[in-house]
Amino acid sequence: MENDKLLISEQLSLTKHCFDKLVIAIINKFKAKYNTKTINDSQLFGFGSYNEIKPNLKSEFEELSIGYVNGKYLYNKNRELKQGSPIIKLNREYKQLFFSYLGYDSVESFLENEVLDKLELEKQFSLIQASHSNEDYYYCAYYFGEDQKMTKGKLIIYNNWSNVELRFVYFDEKDVKSEYIFYGVIKISEDFMFIHTKYIANNTKKEGANFTFFIGKSTPAERNYLIGTYSGFDKYNRAIAGKMILEKFADKKAMESEFATRYVDPLLTQELRRERIIVESHVPNHSSKISNKSPYASLFSKLSGNYYFSFYDNGEKKLYSLELSIDPHNYKILSNNLNLIIENDIVKLINRGQNVYLDFEVNGVSYLQKISMYIKMYYLMNFENEVFGVYSGIDLNNNPINGKVKIEIRE
Repeated sequence: MENDKLLISEQLSLTKHCFDKLVIAIINKFKAKYNTKTINDSQLFGFGSYNEIKPNLKSEFEELSIGYVNGKYLYNKNRELKQGSPIIKLNREYKQLFFSYLGYDSVESFLENEVLDKLELEKQFSLIQASHSNEDYYYCAYYFGEDQKMTKGKLIIYNNWSNVELRFVYFDEKDVKSEYIFYGVIKISEDFMFIHTKYIANNTKKEGANFTFFIGKSTPAERNYLIGTYSGFDKYNRAIAGKMILEKFADKKAMESEFATRYVDPLLTQELRRERIIVESHVPNHSSKISNKSPYASLFSKLSGNYYFSFYDNGEKKLYSLELSIDPHNYKILSNNLNLIIENDIVKLINRGQNVYLDFEVNGVSYLQKISMYIKMYYLMNFENEVFGVYSGIDLNNNPINGKVKIEIRE
């Protein structure tokens, strides 16, 4: 049996005989190391009112794992054994730790050295083999992350699409790498897969990120790519959400190879760049302080209405005209011509409310297919004289064009 197969599954199942051998070996090593014969369970395992300064297994394990360890975990598993449980299951966080404490680099080496009963050894290997009937799946996760950079993560799905481990890597301005680890559960409902995660900080499990992916009517494993969303918080402690793409790999080695590089396929970058929402962490005491755009809301509200736009080339020859409206509820750009549809529209104030930026695409028979306009807000609010702005765009022949645009308000 290959060693890596023993380490991949979400849980390790041990027969009561093998688990008893494991616990006895751990306790014997601990007592020999500190030359102690009697010690109460609380102090031995490291939970409850134990003395952190005195020797305990929790501290021993944490020194080995360089992270938080639940001192009561092994104690509870030992209670399961004493209560007659025929199989003891060790979770992913602990299943290798206990064997490493005994100096074994694999579960297999422990079994071959500590379990002398051939029949019991056979039972244990059969149990492990049976647990591998659930295949594990390997993905790289891509998203537009902190500091406006493409970010990679690796995602491993275990236990028949029930559990997941995610690791994300970030690089600071000095190219120093930091890694964040999340463990989660998977729920599949209708055409979607939902992932809820937690992470460990300051010896406490805390709420992590949430993910939703569309999987359709087929099983998730059939898809080489899954597209969905994430929501959570970033390394600057801001609430965030955005688009994420998962790419499936044939095995762990292939996933690790992709994860090890900082290169991201431009195809994925194109899909994900700027697909991110960031909410700054502050609590405003007034609506005018929700964001730096809030003070200009009264100006923004005046943008709704019906407009007639005349577009000119640089020689001031009129090229085309559009009759559009900005609705007062959603501030969406609409065409007053039923044969044209406005898509992907943007209406916003820029430069502290001094300028209006309009951007949209035209679907239908139109000379202009894509348009971006800049108009001085002061002129829109004062229509005594003709109002002009500037535009750039794409015509029906896919040529880039630019020039002046005349704006008229229609009742």
